[in-house]
Amino acid sequence: VIALVVIIVVIAHGWLFLWVKFKMDEGAILKFIQDTAQSDEQANGQVPASSEIIATHTNIARDRVSLVCRKSRRIEAIPNSQEHWARSKR
Repeated sequence: VIALVVIIVVIAHGWLFLWVKFKMDEGAILKFIQDTAQSDEQANGQVPASSEIIATHTNIARDRVSLVCRKSRRIEAIPNSQEHWARSKR
């Protein structure tokens, strides 16, 4: 019984760690997109940024930026572009 509880706690801890890391990365990416869009008053958060540019400015690996952007409900891919992202309109 104790071993089962330990296994559950370890799994929960790992899941919680990954979730918090995702949320922190998502927040950093959204802040970068928002800060970029503020320079264009008409953009309303919709200025597209590439994974490469986001990675450079946030110090998050490019592959991680792509993963977070694909999984996030608050970030959407720009149609007909390769690895470009903007704040979701939802």
